[in-house]
Amino acid sequence: MRWIVCPVLLTVAALQGCSSAASTAGADSARAEAPKKQSQSNVKDPLASLTLMRQGAVLLQQEQYQQAIEKFKEADRVAPGNATVHNMIGLCNLQLGQYDTALSSFNTALELAPSFTDARNNRGTTYLALGQLRLAEVDFLAVLGDSTYPHRYQVYYNLGATYFQQGQLGAAEENLRKAVTAPFPVFEAFIRLADVYREQDRNGDALELLEEAHLRFPDRPEATFALGKLLVDLGRTDEARPYLEEIISKEPGSERARQAAALLKPS
Repeated sequence: MRWIVCPVLLTVAALQGCSSAASTAGADSARAEAPKKQSQSNVKDPLASLTLMRQGAVLLQQEQYQQAIEKFKEADRVAPGNATVHNMIGLCNLQLGQYDTALSSFNTALELAPSFTDARNNRGTTYLALGQLRLAEVDFLAVLGDSTYPHRYQVYYNLGATYFQQGQLGAAEENLRKAVTAPFPVFEAFIRLADVYREQDRNGDALELLEEAHLRFPDRPEATFALGKLLVDLGRTDEARPYLEEIISKEPGSERARQAAALLKPS
């Protein structure tokens, strides 16, 4: 199972990327690539380690990140040398905003299994969060070089977000467009691509894209708010009103609702 960590959804989130948890295939690959290191480890009970990993994965899904880390660390003590465990520890730390610690875990996972694509994507996301844009770009390009990777459209989003931060708007648009037009579109790419269009003074394209996002993802308030804000910025407050009032109605007391109300106040 995958988690799209879109620290994007935080303020910086939009500038960060999507990380991924380990797939079964990734775990198998990771284990297969480190037989030498594992043979040197004192593997006590791999079945107990697997149980702990599953418990940690449940805690991760429940956003109980510190408790999940403890389970994964215990799994590593029981059966050291599993790259998937270090990837999952890194993912928890990434969610907690502990980027340096996350980076160390992903590096360990990649030392154990150099072709562990999930860990490389997660490391790229961490570099992006740290503002190390060139290193993030290198990792995301390497991930896209894995033709078997099933979640490459999330990586196009990550790479597009990286180029956007670098001010390379053409490259950002190219990659974000791939994420938007994917068989299963990446929602965050709609918001980021609209930002690219606005930077290019293509407000009409941005408006059309956000309208599409609002229709396709009715449960994502980010698109509703972004659409209302853009209309206000364009001086079309009457058209913006229903979108911003929807935010106020659905998320009373939230920061987004406060911003929506502020946008509707007469200047």
